[in-house]
Amino acid sequence: MILQTLKLMNFRNYQSLEISFSPDINFITGNNGSGKTNIIEAVSVISNLKSFRNISDSHIVKWGNKSYYCSGDIEKSEYEKFEVGFFNDSEKIKKKIKIDGREITRASDYYGKLLTVVFSPSDINIINGAPEIRRRYIDSVISKIYPDYIDELNEFRSVLNSRNVLLKKIREGHSDSKQLNIWDRLFADKAFIIFKRRKDFIKIFNGYFKDSYSLISSEPESPEIRYASANFENADELYSFVQARLKEDMRKGNTGTGPQRDDYIFHNSSLVNFNNFASQGQRRTASISLKLAEFEIIRQIKGKKSIILVDDIFSELDEKRRGNMIDLLRDKNQIIFTMVTTDYIKSDIPGDIKRFSVESGIIQNN
Repeated sequence: MILQTLKLMNFRNYQSLEISFSPDINFITGNNGSGKTNIIEAVSVISNLKSFRNISDSHIVKWGNKSYYCSGDIEKSEYEKFEVGFFNDSEKIKKKIKIDGREITRASDYYGKLLTVVFSPSDINIINGAPEIRRRYIDSVISKIYPDYIDELNEFRSVLNSRNVLLKKIREGHSDSKQLNIWDRLFADKAFIIFKRRKDFIKIFNGYFKDSYSLISSEPESPEIRYASANFENADELYSFVQARLKEDMRKGNTGTGPQRDDYIFHNSSLVNFNNFASQGQRRTASISLKLAEFEIIRQIKGKKSIILVDDIFSELDEKRRGNMIDLLRDKNQIIFTMVTTDYIKSDIPGDIKRFSVESGIIQNN
């Protein structure tokens, strides 16, 4: 899977842009704020329907406009063209997505077909940040491999929201607790599907993560990932647990157990929390290892190579880790790097290399 050409209109600081990439390695350099990261952000939008920066579509539209458009022409894939358009005015907000000219109405029919893996400085938040960030990341990887998981997540969230609304009404005296039974049953059924998906996935993913960490760091021991969740054998067992804590849920007005409370804990072989002993460099290595593991598990299960997007992370690595990472990446697939300068990149990297420079939203081939 190779991104041949990217086209943008009114996207961030680009009024209009068309850029053709090398199938091997691409370097995009420029000062901070010049617009280099906006290019791979656009690639992430046509791949994942959202910015890897977790920014809303309305904030992506170039100032003074009401819409944006981005598209990618793809090689070595069963699909040739991906398009995303967004329109926003005072009366309506609309987003259209197309594959090979055919409009797609469900995200699960689009997601996972144009595969990218993004390496970003913010990835360290997966290690350092709140459980919600880790859940969101792991869910996104599962969805790339199994797009039907998106529908399962949406169904679970819909049931969870309905149950929480009813719990709040009961707490406020505006509803009868007898209505909860049907939602408890639905919640248990939908939640158990998510539990099992995550549990089965992390068993496999953990091995890829440990291998990637060892290769980058050359340390004798790699951290592991543990899925921190209540352990249920089936949906009936989960239903019984939900029933047992019903009074507490009604008192608080929300659901106290379920996939929405899960976490993924990084630890060593003695089960000591990784963040309790890891240096900043080790945490950065762990965040990069997650993305390498993501690439590998997608390749193994789907038999497809993702396009690799690397957003200005080399300046935060020491020379040894930079060298190890480049060696790991360069033979995997097409790579698009953004960075302030290529001064710390070896000049003898093999392959077809394209270099671009960006200044104030103007891009030039070097």
